[in-house]
Amino acid sequence: MAGEDAATLNAQMYMLVGFWLEAMIYGAYAILFIASVVISLKGRKRGASFSPIFFFSTISMFIMITVYTFINLYRGIRAFALTVVPPNPIAYYSDFSQWDNYAFAVIVTMLVWHADALVIYRCFIIWSRNFWVVLVPGLLLLLSFAVNTITLTAFKHPDAVPLSTVTIFLSMVYPVNLAQNILTTGLISYRIWSQHRKAHSTGLMRVSASMPLLTVIRIIIESALIFTVQQILLLILLELNHTAQVILHATLVPSIGIVFVLMTLRTHIARTESEALWSGRDATGHSSSHRPHTSNTVAIIRTTQTHAEDHPMKPLDGKVRRVDSDRESYGVYENGGKGGYGTESG
Repeated sequence: MAGEDAATLNAQMYMLVGFWLEAMIYGAYAILFIASVVISLKGRKRGASFSPIFFFSTISMFIMITVYTFINLYRGIRAFALTVVPPNPIAYYSDFSQWDNYAFAVIVTMLVWHADALVIYRCFIIWSRNFWVVLVPGLLLLLSFAVNTITLTAFKHPDAVPLSTVTIFLSMVYPVNLAQNILTTGLISYRIWSQHRKAHSTGLMRVSASMPLLTVIRIIIESALIFTVQQILLLILLELNHTAQVILHATLVPSIGIVFVLMTLRTHIARTESEALWSGRDATGHSSSHRPHTSNTVAIIRTTQTHAEDHPMKPLDGKVRRVDSDRESYGVYENGGKGGYGTESG
């Protein structure tokens, strides 16, 4: 009995810590979200490339995360202050017949689906709308639909799905999420890296104020690591059956939102710094006596007396484009996009 009481107290402690951390992370996320919206709208006014799909997806994610946070507050009041389901808060949080508990689980699932679909679409665009490239990520998303739908059904109607089946599907949630995240991040990063390599090997990179493609890759990987590390830790804690997993559960939702707005903000900062260096100024606006030389840019010297038949050129299989806007959150242009690395006519 004493052991059960200690376990219950530990669970309640972890839930309170998770509640506090979720509130803090949401506050940081709200600030970052506002900043990313302002940057996107200002860029659109300046004529920069603007993607309505990603812009409004970011807004819809913010709405879902905000609703999630308010429901979390409502649940905390009902569990710890009102003791709606006696004898303790743990009993309340485990009762999915309460609308707020079930809505809580539904929002988490929908947000993960939304984020996965958005990343798959980004991958699809970057790979020149190649359906074969996103086939496996798409199948993983369908598997995620099936797994989470079954678990949500079991939460709402415990007698509808056998406990052994629920246990199996619950154990699949984090591995599927991990596979999805690692695969899409890897495909996006590889595509950008391959374009960077082609540009260097063929000399199709021109000196410009755009940030290096390797910087874009670093931003993508580092931002995606937030979600990846959380999923790995959740998987480990689930296997250990450790109560501390409720802390990561609470912080997962605002962290997903942070991943996307960080890409926009870090891309904007990196591009601004690159443009400042190229214009002969540092980030603070002080003048510099020379322009920096970096290994990431290769100048193409234009000539007016070169005959095409003397120097035949074959087009690349994939077009190399300059990362110079916030489009697709990190500025990779789809086919037919404006701007980019390449040969100059003339």
